[in-house]
Amino acid sequence: MAEHEHEFEGHEEELEAPKDSLWRDEHEMEKSANIVYFLTLGIVSGLILREINKKTKFPYSPMILSLGILLGLLQQSLGYVGESASILSKMHPHLIVFVFVPVLLFESAFNCDWYTFKYQMVNILLLAGPGCGWGAILLGGVFKMVLQYDDNDMTWYQAFTLGSVLSATDPVAVVALLKELGASLAFNHLIEGEALLNDGVAMVFFIFFNKFSKAASGKGEAVTAGQVVLNFVRNSLVGPGLGLVLGILAALWTKRILGDDIEVTWLTFVFTYLTFYWAEFCFFKTSGLLAVVGLGLFWSAFGKTRIRSSVEHSVHTVWGFVQYSCDTLIFLLVGIIVGTQVIEETFIHKSDYIRMIVFYFFMILARFIMILTFWPFLRCFGYPISKSEFIVLVYGGLRGALGLTLSLMVGCDEELPARFRHLSVFYGAGMAAITNLINGTTCKALVQYLEMIENPVVKKKVYKKYLEELIVNSQDKMRELESDQFYSMADWNKVNQLIGQPKFIEKIERLETEIKYMLGSNKIASNPSNLYEGLTDQEVFGEVRYRIYRILKGLYYDKFEYGLCEEDTVRLLVESSDIGLDHTKAILNIWDQLYKNFLNFSSVNFFFKVKELPLIGPFARDYMIKHLGFVYDVTTTFLSCASEALHLTGSFPMGKDAVRVVMEELNKEIEKAEGYLSILNDTFPEIVRAIQTKRASHSILTHQRHYLDDTQQNGLVDDKEYQLLKKEINTRLVDLENHQFDMTLPSFHVLAMEFPIFSGLVSTDLDNIIKSAYEKKFGPDEIIYEQGMTCQNIYIVSKGNVVDEFPGGSIKKGLGSLITYTNLIGDGTCMSTAKTTADSLLYSLNLKILKDLINKNPDFEFKIYINSVEYLRKMFEDQAGPLAHLEIKRLLDFFRTKSKLKKFTANQKCDFIFGGYLFRGELKDINNKAYSQYTYIPPQDTECVVIKDCQCLIFEDSVESFNNQMLKQLDLDPHKDQQIQERYSQIKRTSMMDKSKHH
Repeated sequence: MAEHEHEFEGHEEELEAPKDSLWRDEHEMEKSANIVYFLTLGIVSGLILREINKKTKFPYSPMILSLGILLGLLQQSLGYVGESASILSKMHPHLIVFVFVPVLLFESAFNCDWYTFKYQMVNILLLAGPGCGWGAILLGGVFKMVLQYDDNDMTWYQAFTLGSVLSATDPVAVVALLKELGASLAFNHLIEGEALLNDGVAMVFFIFFNKFSKAASGKGEAVTAGQVVLNFVRNSLVGPGLGLVLGILAALWTKRILGDDIEVTWLTFVFTYLTFYWAEFCFFKTSGLLAVVGLGLFWSAFGKTRIRSSVEHSVHTVWGFVQYSCDTLIFLLVGIIVGTQVIEETFIHKSDYIRMIVFYFFMILARFIMILTFWPFLRCFGYPISKSEFIVLVYGGLRGALGLTLSLMVGCDEELPARFRHLSVFYGAGMAAITNLINGTTCKALVQYLEMIENPVVKKKVYKKYLEELIVNSQDKMRELESDQFYSMADWNKVNQLIGQPKFIEKIERLETEIKYMLGSNKIASNPSNLYEGLTDQEVFGEVRYRIYRILKGLYYDKFEYGLCEEDTVRLLVESSDIGLDHTKAILNIWDQLYKNFLNFSSVNFFFKVKELPLIGPFARDYMIKHLGFVYDVTTTFLSCASEALHLTGSFPMGKDAVRVVMEELNKEIEKAEGYLSILNDTFPEIVRAIQTKRASHSILTHQRHYLDDTQQNGLVDDKEYQLLKKEINTRLVDLENHQFDMTLPSFHVLAMEFPIFSGLVSTDLDNIIKSAYEKKFGPDEIIYEQGMTCQNIYIVSKGNVVDEFPGGSIKKGLGSLITYTNLIGDGTCMSTAKTTADSLLYSLNLKILKDLINKNPDFEFKIYINSVEYLRKMFEDQAGPLAHLEIKRLLDFFRTKSKLKKFTANQKCDFIFGGYLFRGELKDINNKAYSQYTYIPPQDTECVVIKDCQCLIFEDSVESFNNQMLKQLDLDPHKDQQIQERYSQIKRTSMMDKSKHH
């Protein structure tokens, strides 16, 4: 009876009324707080170890892993912290995959160099695909055949499952080390790319072998060959495909976001996790990891240029922080789990520890065999791999987060035997610990022993030059501080010691010795200022081409940042430079690289013919605008940047013969692009007009946005007005993308009203020009006018191309150009010979009407004169001074903003403080040096005297300083190397004297 009463009382407890829905267990809350506190301590510990890494160069990943192992071993004696570590050691492995791994995979893929990755793609796929599978089989064979595990420990399928777990590499420490040592980007991407893709592939093989294992033991459904193939295709192809599709959607969304870095950053995070969860669980049941990799690679290739330059830095900063945090926490968790495994393990025998040590060596051997198997293919595709890189590729295959996570998944699977589950975690944790602690810390010594990192003479010379410049700049800053009253009591000898100047000088001396040894001569001692002395012509040619490609890349990005080209354009142009940087020993081949990305005009012609048809017409017009807009954008951006780079090459501090040869190569590339642009203008003038309209609108709107940002930072506009204007400009930019442009050529009346030279004219003057104008057709190679003949007309090109030829050169002009400004300012005779290059349509304007307009309208006169300098500086190049070397767009911009057109009569005096340009007349300076017409006048400290009535531009800033600013921006000052060398030699002598006095 008592028993029944007791039983009844127990039932009363069970039947106790359910707690309130808002009730929460306070103990669970405290445990949650413990975990958050522990993770915060983990990040802080990571920051401390990061500082130790900076000081000691000891790899970061092994240090944080060691800390985790220590916490796992000592958790019982650490109280509050140990309890948190114990809780985390029991974390379900799927949670690690769901929270940490997608972020790490996306960040790694997103920040890869797409060009290098794409070039290495075949090798990466070989190692990460069949290489991963072959590695899993080899490791499975090691367990069964070498370590002699019987079926009670693991079956063959289970051995292959564990082999899949351990075939996933995670060489974070090695990649960081190689970057620090200066290994080639191509080799870094091979290691990192293999790890990036084999994470997903290893999981695919893991799932397959695990299913076979369960089926063989009767605890799972039988697996057919068809299912294997179907599942493999679904996981390996559908996953990346889904990532690609979602990447396109995210990029389209991002394109519509302007100036909102928070929204763009969140969008990248949201799509990362959506891609993983939709792939893994919701729709396709495919590999979420490979889907995230596909998403990240799409963003690396196409998405980066979709992010506006104003928010790009914020996006990369946030992702860098998240990647560092996740990497730190996941290695900390791995270490804790390893430490806990050592303490709590009961299924592991002492012999397993010996077997694990043996397995470590056979794991490296298995990776050697795997890579050797694919070695013939690795040498045929991508970048060539040296023997030293082969060894590092084998040795650097560290195991880490994903391998341990997969082993924990095996450990949690109760359908598998207990012994095998514990062996999986044991080997996963052991290999993660051993490879990071041994391989990760000794890889640097191996790389240095193998002399894998090439350090050629030119790199040492450039580094030496950089150190000299650093010392000179430091001394300039010191002189500046010495004159500051707040530093009057400073011990400047001590400052020299503290800033490391003696150490830098010692390092430069060591570099000089190494360079002498490598060159095998003492040439450097005789002329140490010549950076490229002792190098072969081919090496110097390569260095010139290297600089040109680098300058072009910088100019392309500059155009993109200021809205002067589209994102697809800058991506293609930058890739062409990347290709060139891989082949600096070959002649420049830029245009052919670009041209192969354009479609044939025949397809565009078809769409042009059907553009007015119903239904298909709107799509045809949209296609033509977009495709030809892209082609036109690429061509004109390349021409603009290449022309600017061409003018800068004369300032390269190296042999002029080598520079001249490469300049000729670049000139040929420019000529090819100009020829293609001429065909484009001739064939589709209507579309070119629409494209130019769109580009001009985009450029001005982007300029408005930059101006708005600058004024807001300077406090000239309040936040409310700033936000309203910013929103309005951003809306217009978005609307511009979808605007439908008119694709018909306007009449001359409309064209004249829109012509830039005629803007600002009153309607009566414009009507006089239009009334006097008439159309004139010319065939190919037909002469329009000849040099020396009486000039009666000026022409505007409506269709076709015209070449203006004169002694010593020529200028080619196309759609919308005026032929020619020099005839308007001359003495009534033609200064050049103009002829067409194809069927052309020109509008003829009356010369007398335009000259009368020049005489009565100063603004119109100013426009004519400054535009004529483009021709005059080539016709009279010996008299053009620095004007001959400025890119025409920058030159005209300088004239518009920094010059005034003035007239003087005989015996007047005039100032040329910043210089000027003389169109007609004659001047003399204080030294009686005469300046005749079409001559550049250098800056003068004193007034010049007018000998004959003159007309000239007077500059309000120095052309030399304007040019030098550009050279300084691109580090191309022709006198810089010599000045730095002289200053450094002086500083070195002073330092040696101070040192001897001190002793």
